[in-house]
Amino acid sequence: MAGDRLGTAVIGVGLIGEQHADVYAAYHRANLALVYDANPQRAQAVAERLDCRAAPDLAAIADSDVALVSVATPDFAHRDAVVAMLDAGKHVLVEKPLATTVADAVAMVRAAERNNRHLSISLGNRWSEDIQDLRDCVQSGEIGDPIFGFSRLSDTVWVPTQMLSWGSESGPHWFLYPHTMDYMRWIIGQEAKRVYARGEKRLLPQKGVDAYDYVQAMVEFENCTITFETSWIVPEGYPAIVEQYLSLYGTKGKVTLDRSNRGFALDTEERQLTIRPKMWSYFKTPDSWGNSMRNVVDCILDGGEPAIPGSDGLAVVAMIEAAERSIETGQPVEPARLIQEHA
Repeated sequence: MAGDRLGTAVIGVGLIGEQHADVYAAYHRANLALVYDANPQRAQAVAERLDCRAAPDLAAIADSDVALVSVATPDFAHRDAVVAMLDAGKHVLVEKPLATTVADAVAMVRAAERNNRHLSISLGNRWSEDIQDLRDCVQSGEIGDPIFGFSRLSDTVWVPTQMLSWGSESGPHWFLYPHTMDYMRWIIGQEAKRVYARGEKRLLPQKGVDAYDYVQAMVEFENCTITFETSWIVPEGYPAIVEQYLSLYGTKGKVTLDRSNRGFALDTEERQLTIRPKMWSYFKTPDSWGNSMRNVVDCILDGGEPAIPGSDGLAVVAMIEAAERSIETGQPVEPARLIQEHA
């Protein structure tokens, strides 16, 4: 099928889903045919801008001849659309996280296996050059064997209180851990064995959002322990929407990634001047993140497996649910056992 243009569609063309549609519309190997959104006016506006059709419902996409569907609905609303598309014979790319329960994630992975279709997860950080360089550094043995690490990814309080209308049905762990837990698992090449976590709901409920202010999770991998920290209560005065750090220590050295201090800062006795880092521009994701879409298109046309399969998404969902259960019980939780419960 090399040289063909693959028919694609997008379900959910909100903040991030519209960018999925942009990628398909611009990619020379794809043909964006349909978009759907719970808000028909938004779907129509995106369809007119990108010269495709707005689908009246999911059935219209299931009955169409498109081969690949992106599902970019809110975090908690992936399962029904994903399973419906897989059962209709479509390949599916899901915006992170794959799901917000292990039960839903397992159902989606099983649907892909049942229908012999690709299921992939859009995790843009895997395609970022600095993350790829960091992985190459670790995998090549430059820091020796990983021993322990720390990863923080947090948002300002603006995200759950203003950007998202459904913050109470997610949380910083479901919204942000998919990135950090996925790329750290990928970087070190190990599976999570146990998760012990703490979290509190103190500030956000006062602002009308029933979500954790923060979650801190200590994850024991096969031969390495990493602490993951995430929150939705970074003050709006912080000079960026996203706060992101990573450090990993090994038997020969240490590697660090600091995305929060890449901007320009000036401090004198008279004034302080900070220019926001360039990670986001009106929440436009970096172009490299579009490789999640382009990769799956290429796999379908040329053969092969997507770079980020459904099994990777399931492994991360199990880590996050393990953190939730650990907060509730005060005990460590094994992600593998959560998957076994739904096998």
